Amino acid sequence: MKHNLLAAVLLGFSVLPLQAQFKWGGWKTVNLSVPRPPDVGLTVKRVAFGQPSGECAAELVDRMIMPDFQANRVDVIERQHLDQILAEHNFNKTAYADADSAVKLGKILGPSALVLVSVYSCRPEQQNLFQDQKDYNEIVHRLYISRTRFSLEGSIRIVDLKTGKVLGSHNFQDKPEKQNTAENAQPEFPHVDELKDQAMDDVKRQIHQMFFPGVDVVTLPYYDEKDCGLKQAYEVLRGGDTGSALKLLLTDVDQCGSNKKKEKVLARAYYDAGLAYCLQKEYDRAKEFFDRATQTKGADAAPTTSATCNRAQEGGARVKSYLDRLALIPEPSPIVAANESAPPTAGTPSAQQSPPAATRLSADATNAPSTGPPSKPTVEERLKKLDALFKKGLITQKEYDQKKAEILRDL
Repeated sequence: MKHNLLAAVLLGFSVLPLQAQFKWGGWKTVNLSVPRPPDVGLTVKRVAFGQPSGECAAELVDRMIMPDFQANRVDVIERQHLDQILAEHNFNKTAYADADSAVKLGKILGPSALVLVSVYSCRPEQQNLFQDQKDYNEIVHRLYISRTRFSLEGSIRIVDLKTGKVLGSHNFQDKPEKQNTAENAQPEFPHVDELKDQAMDDVKRQIHQMFFPGVDVVTLPYYDEKDCGLKQAYEVLRGGDTGSALKLLLTDVDQCGSNKKKEKVLARAYYDAGLAYCLQKEYDRAKEFFDRATQTKGADAAPTTSATCNRAQEGGARVKSYLDRLALIPEPSPIVAANESAPPTAGTPSAQQSPPAATRLSADATNAPSTGPPSKPTVEERLKKLDALFKKGLITQKEYDQKKAEILRDL
């Protein structure tokens, strides 16, 4: 589960390549992947979705939220299946959000949580507007505007079915808007469905951040000074070879110091080296060089970039801690039907019958029927996965080399 969740982090978020994206005050930029722990996080590996409340709520759950849980390898019991299970146990489904009822439900489902989604607003707003502007000859020109906005607001709660306590809640909202303009007549309104999809997708991201770890990409400046070889090191860094770029930068720092270059250039050499150390996840060394850059003066970005690097270090540690805790949680057991007793002996009439509904539903919910232990990934598959992790900046060059050697020993 730990590795599956880590893979989901990589798949669920687009990590930009390490390259120049735009100028930062005349300087080049690089991208730093900052691990982000979940705001709440799951303490169970099975969830049940209760009946959504409000207009669009069922669509939001079915199209966005529930598939995201399934994609992150959570055992999901859909609400239709949940209602069948409750009926088998003569459980009053209208009261399962009550704390006492939640605990009773937990005894049926095992260690799990109940997800409840309510939507308060799910509607479009359309306006016809105009804007008058004068040209150089004082002639008024009218611009006609047709604007569409979509409002999606609601909340999500997750209840621990062992204790009946709310594990976390989040009030979500999104109001994307788009407009068409024309000079001669009122144009058509932007399509409502496009904005509705945009709002739902954004709410999905908000809820994903609540329960699952992810990666934020932060763009940071790089000082590509001609002096001291910093421009050459940047070209190597942009190519993705952080280790070689760092070696060049350390040489550049020595040359800058020995040649008594301007203090400003030396400060920027310190800064660039600190940035490379941060990309390598060598955070103590990164802080050392950022401190030198700040003390030497000339690299104004050093304090902000140092703080971002610290955030990457702390985020990585918190994500690892969360995944380690999650790995200790047992996998969910099959759900036992209310009328199920000891397994019948082979050959008896009851043994010929199909299994109870709740037991069947448990297998359906996992979408992974038991066919024995999973096959071990091939060497080629392991190497591809390792390459992907390295390219996304989630492991260092040293970690990559060590793991690659380990995999190749299995040949």
